[in-house]
Amino acid sequence: MKQAVALLALLCLLAPALGCDKASPVAPAGSILSLSANPTKIGLNGSSTITVVGRKPDGNPLNPGTEIRLSSDLGTLSPSIVEVDSGGRATATLRGDGRSGPAKITAATADATVDTTIQIGDTDTTRPTALVSVTPSTVALGGTAEVTVIARNADGSPVAPGGRVTLTTTLGSLVNDRPQIQGNGVATTTLNAGDREGTATITAIVGSSAPATTTATIVLDAATAISVTANPASIQSTATTEIRITATVTNSRAQSVSGALVIFESDIGSFTTTTSETTNASGEATKTLRVAPGDIPAAPFESFRVRVRTPSSSGSTFIEGSTQITINRPSGT
Repeated sequence: MKQAVALLALLCLLAPALGCDKASPVAPAGSILSLSANPTKIGLNGSSTITVVGRKPDGNPLNPGTEIRLSSDLGTLSPSIVEVDSGGRATATLRGDGRSGPAKITAATADATVDTTIQIGDTDTTRPTALVSVTPSTVALGGTAEVTVIARNADGSPVAPGGRVTLTTTLGSLVNDRPQIQGNGVATTTLNAGDREGTATITAIVGSSAPATTTATIVLDAATAISVTANPASIQSTATTEIRITATVTNSRAQSVSGALVIFESDIGSFTTTTSETTNASGEATKTLRVAPGDIPAAPFESFRVRVRTPSSSGSTFIEGSTQITINRPSGT
């Protein structure tokens, strides 16, 4: 009898404690959720505050402690389960993980779901652009070339000065791989060719821009000489003549240099296309010069000169060559 009374007394003592362990409140059917993000656009490693508000069908806030599940298909979201406060509100944080794109955020209870979107990183229509070039494009071992990056915003305006360009090269080395953008949206640095032949691929990135690339050919010997021929080498003063101008670029071992820039100039006449060309595998660059009778000055003008030039290995000076073309006039003029 005494044992039964003691057991009954123990159960009475435990009853209040057992009654305190209650389950979290559940959102009733017909509940309404709203979801917002601040800001709605973040950097690749930025963050945004996600706010969810839950209300009962009658418009009153969900009971405090009601759980709402959160998820995202991009970036990381923490926490993934939140409990609303007395106003039916709860917050979480979305953080970028280095991937770019729209992140779809979803909040859900048993029978209510709502979505919102955050842009992580720039889109193709909002990101800046980069254009990279190297001069000269053929560099001798141990030589240098200037690397130029033009940085533009999506609307085409120059990127604000003070920012940095990220540069890499697959061959040789860069004097500064993080050059600063100047007031005109241009950043420059120097490529040191080093002691290995091959093709250097130079890549530039401005902020969240897509990578831009260019190449430089590093050779044992860069251009050291340029010669030029004209066919025909003499013309009639009374007829329009097209003259084939051929420039040949060679190195110190008299080997052809391909990919070298050649600039063409003439005292008279005009070239039928642009005045510059790059040499082919044989080290040759060709242009057509058209000379009409009206282009030729009166006698005693008897000849004119065509000049060609190509950048030296330093890129700061030019190697030049020229040829003379004779003008034949009718007798007595």
